[in-house]
Amino acid sequence: MKKTLLILVLFIAFMGNKSVKAQVFASNERYSEYLWHVSFGVEGLYNINPGKNYYTGGYGGSLKAQYDVTQNLGVTISTGYFFINHDTRPGTVNTADFKYIPVKLGAKAYFLPEFYLGGEVGVASVDPSLGQENTREKPDFTSKFAKVIAPSVGYETNNFDASIRYENINHQNKYKSFVALRVAYIFNW
Repeated sequence: MKKTLLILVLFIAFMGNKSVKAQVFASNERYSEYLWHVSFGVEGLYNINPGKNYYTGGYGGSLKAQYDVTQNLGVTISTGYFFINHDTRPGTVNTADFKYIPVKLGAKAYFLPEFYLGGEVGVASVDPSLGQENTREKPDFTSKFAKVIAPSVGYETNNFDASIRYENINHQNKYKSFVALRVAYIFNW
């Protein structure tokens, strides 16, 4: 009797979950008439380890273009300009501010009608002071380019995008990691 009751409860819960899920995904009409989206955003950045003693918060602006391959998958290309302030508290290492301009390719997968998981990889033109935390001398880098990887999670409507991402910059095995909050306005066509 207990097994039969348990099976009946599990069956009802499973069927109820299927109908709720079908209603949620069936109502996903996000951008049904638009394939291209361009967003302009402002971003706030906060430094996390490694190198936490060198930089504090920062800010920047970004431009992102998106092409919807399917209703739940978009391909993106993005760029921006970011400025991260050096830490001026007593006892911290004296270093220059950090600036970089990334160019990233990525994708957004919508797991609910307005929520998405994103990922981007690319290159960034970095400020030559990256890796020179202990001095203000001229750097001796042979390259001003760094590798960038940036997973994100966000919320998006037809004209608004808010996301949070982790961004890791690797320049000649010297790493900087940031958490960024992006708020953007979207143009559709």
